[in-house]
Amino acid sequence: MDSWPADDRTHNGTASGKKRKGKNAEKEKEKRTTRNYPDLTQGSNLLNLSEKDNRLEWASILKTTKQDLDYLRMGKPTTIFPPTRPPPVRQVHTTISKNAEQEANFLRTYLPDVDIPAELIRDEVAQDARVMRALQQFDPYSENILETVTTYDSRSRNMTYLAFPMGELNRDLNLSCLRHSENDIIFKPSAHPVLTFETPIQQIVASKNPFTDGELNSYLAIRTYGNTTILEVAAGATSKATPSLSEVATILQADTANRALVDISLSHSPFGALVINDQGILYQCSIVDGQKSLNVIHASVHDHANQDSFWRLARTADNAGCLVASSKVLTHVDLRSNDPVKLFTLSKSRDVLTSVEDYTEDDIIRLCSTREILWIDRRFPGKPLLGYRHGRQYDRSLEARTIPLPTASTMVTSRRNGMVTVYDVSRPDGDLIHLNTPPYCLLPEKGVSAPHLGQTFVGHPLDTDLKVYNLIRLSERGSLSHVDLRSSDSSPGSTFETLWTTEVKQLEKSLLPTSPIPFENQDFTETDLIDAYDSLFRLHVQQKQKEDEENAPAVYDLLEKFPTFWQEYDAPAEHMLTTYDAVVRAGDDPPQGSRADFLSDNIINSTRGYRAVIQGRLSAQSLAKGASWHHNITSVLQHFDKDFTNNVQSCVETLHRYDLAEDPERSASSIRQENEAREQLALDLALSADVFSSQEFFKASHEEGSELEAMTKTLSLAGEPPSVGFGYLQPLRKNHYDKKEAEDFMMPIGVRSLLKDWETGANPEEFIFTDHYDDSVVEQPIRRMKSSQTSQQPQVTQSQRPPMIVAATSTIPPNPPEVTRRPVAAQSQGSGMPSRPFAFGSQLVPTGISESSQLLPMMSTQVLPGVYGGRPTVGKKKVPKKRVGGF
Repeated sequence: MDSWPADDRTHNGTASGKKRKGKNAEKEKEKRTTRNYPDLTQGSNLLNLSEKDNRLEWASILKTTKQDLDYLRMGKPTTIFPPTRPPPVRQVHTTISKNAEQEANFLRTYLPDVDIPAELIRDEVAQDARVMRALQQFDPYSENILETVTTYDSRSRNMTYLAFPMGELNRDLNLSCLRHSENDIIFKPSAHPVLTFETPIQQIVASKNPFTDGELNSYLAIRTYGNTTILEVAAGATSKATPSLSEVATILQADTANRALVDISLSHSPFGALVINDQGILYQCSIVDGQKSLNVIHASVHDHANQDSFWRLARTADNAGCLVASSKVLTHVDLRSNDPVKLFTLSKSRDVLTSVEDYTEDDIIRLCSTREILWIDRRFPGKPLLGYRHGRQYDRSLEARTIPLPTASTMVTSRRNGMVTVYDVSRPDGDLIHLNTPPYCLLPEKGVSAPHLGQTFVGHPLDTDLKVYNLIRLSERGSLSHVDLRSSDSSPGSTFETLWTTEVKQLEKSLLPTSPIPFENQDFTETDLIDAYDSLFRLHVQQKQKEDEENAPAVYDLLEKFPTFWQEYDAPAEHMLTTYDAVVRAGDDPPQGSRADFLSDNIINSTRGYRAVIQGRLSAQSLAKGASWHHNITSVLQHFDKDFTNNVQSCVETLHRYDLAEDPERSASSIRQENEAREQLALDLALSADVFSSQEFFKASHEEGSELEAMTKTLSLAGEPPSVGFGYLQPLRKNHYDKKEAEDFMMPIGVRSLLKDWETGANPEEFIFTDHYDDSVVEQPIRRMKSSQTSQQPQVTQSQRPPMIVAATSTIPPNPPEVTRRPVAAQSQGSGMPSRPFAFGSQLVPTGISESSQLLPMMSTQVLPGVYGGRPTVGKKKVPKKRVGGF
């Protein structure tokens, strides 16, 4: 058989010849898996040498040129049948322990005499939770529940009906008429069911067009949770009449080894039904002398039969055989000899088969898996004609359906969303299989992510061009929606119309109020706010992503300005800056003002900002080159978090310990938001580890020759404390605005007296306080840091300690001597500081004038010993006190 090129080589081991174990062995096995058939991906192509006119030429698998491309277009979706079920109630997710406790309380309340161990209740609740979680991911028993049934009346007129469930419990069968005019399809739904079952409907299957076999009636199989019913559908006497139903057979679970059925396939003439249970046992149901007869045709012997309940059936064109698809193997079973032939086996461990379709006269089987679409010729088992990867997320509800357009088009759909992927693949007579157009997707205008329970394709029987098809879907609430699929170059063609009766309109109005009924008798009510939180966070994330894309040029401009921040930043910094403050000020002002830069939203808080830090474009070293002072505070931040580091990548790895617990139900958007939040936190921490200043730390030194220095020296010789030297923080004068020029400022004597024993830069913990009023304490030198500059001020020999006062014998203190008052010399303090002609206390106010010319008559406040004194003269040695403050 001629085919497209493929890799038929086999690999027996790894490149190094070493065997791997565990997960590495599985990965290595997948890498070594070969595909002996053409395996295409989006954008790839296959070429082959073919003979034409006695010459060799290259042939491509893509047969159509750009001028001949003919795509389908999806119209606007419309609702053709109202919903018959209320919105699904979101169940409150509780833990297994809480559920077990609630179950135990229920049993103790209503069955007090029954003693059931708590461990048994917990095990049952845990098992139930596992089963429900698995069914939510994939339910092998749930199949398509929307089907078209075609019958003919006595005049051989075509009568088509839509069969679907309705009602709150999904157990009422509805048959609504689809009438055909010359150019239109008219759907007239019915508001009443024709049959009601005891359990919800899980699958509806109809036989093929009976007119091709000379029959008028059709068969309809309804599979429910309890049993399977096969009905014969006959057209009504008129086009408006309800079709008549008659039961042909009922298949119970007892007939299939007490196992539930998972799929059904019907044949019309002669009547026959193929059913398969969840263990892979195939049965053939027939009617013999009016009695039901079930025979085992094939029993699966695969190892995975007891682990996976997925089994699907498909018919051959001549009804002489059937296809049985498990999750890994596709088998052809001849119904005449019951001989199975294995057609295809999936070798990849994770991939599974999802659907198989009845094949027609072209002998091509369309097979769908979680990884690709396969076209297989049953005459050449084991080697597919073509495989095309669909690129969809891992989804076990994927289904491939082929509609008879001018070229066979395979539609890939999923029950989890509304997207349709079209693969226009066909094989002309005597030629290889070809792609007529590259694969493409069709998306409805609304409801793209809405799941559905069933779908069917309906075409007009008089449309010979076959360029217009109608896609009808059944939603989870029981409503029917319609959308038409048209070729891009087709004429208007047939249209789809809907006629609602008064009863259908009343049915729609009866379900309009969807608000819950008040619960008057409940003690408390739990409200699920997941929708509100989803709306808030989803809108925030969408707005943030939109702003990040809009601010991309501004981020790049900021990164260019950042290295020259100190040259371009003219405004004086009123305080120290972190790296984040410098980044904020290097860009444009944010639209929302804030009291602090770290609270303001900035364009650097984005994915581009994180990548810039990783690439070193916002490094603290480049900013430190232009700063007057720089300090790294990583050691300080490590007191709050010992694992803190200013390396962004290391910080991201450390923050992984705060990730949410792994859950297979988490969406990709949730994981992406978690990663972005972790990166933004690492970005903020990295930009806060360095502190910069535009001005230096000044030492407490005085310039030679200044007027203030000269006065300081004079005052120091007279016993006055020296002036105060400032470091980083400088005083700000605010009382010289009414003067022409600022005057020299000197700190008050009280401040200078307090700070005279303190040197800027000394360690506060090493300062020792000396009490000058205690005679028994030996004066110790003050420990000071070594100054980088040698002081030029001459040493003062006069002691700064006040003179010792000796206790007198009299009990009344003597009067101070009278001195002549002399005018006080003007001092160099501003108008804001009043002159001080008097000084109280034991120390006189030195002003640079001789001490004898300054004595004034005043009272002494010195504490003296005696009857009226307060200081005892006991020579008890005091413990030296250590000063803790900064002075």
